[in-house]
Amino acid sequence: MKDPLVSIIITTRNSSRTLKKLLESITKQSYRRVEIILVDNNSTDNTIKITKKFTDQIYQKGPERSTQRNLGAGRS
Repeated sequence: MKDPLVSIIITTRNSSRTLKKLLESITKQSYRRVEIILVDNNSTDNTIKITKKFTDQIYQKGPERSTQRNLGAGRS
C-alpha cells in the first residue's frame, strides 16, 4: 500500500487548554492520509467543542485510559 491510513487516537479528559494546539499540529503535517479519533472521559470543559472542528470521530469511554485506547483502536 503506497499511502496507508494513519489513525491517531487521542484520549482526553478536560484537555481544552492544550488540545487545540495538538489538533492543529496534526493537521499541518505533510502526510495527508490521517484520521483523528478522540476518546473522551466525560470532559466538563470545551474539549468536545474544540475537537468537533477537526474530526467527527468522537467517542465517550472511561474511566481508564486503557479502555479509551482500546475503543479508539477498535474504531480505527
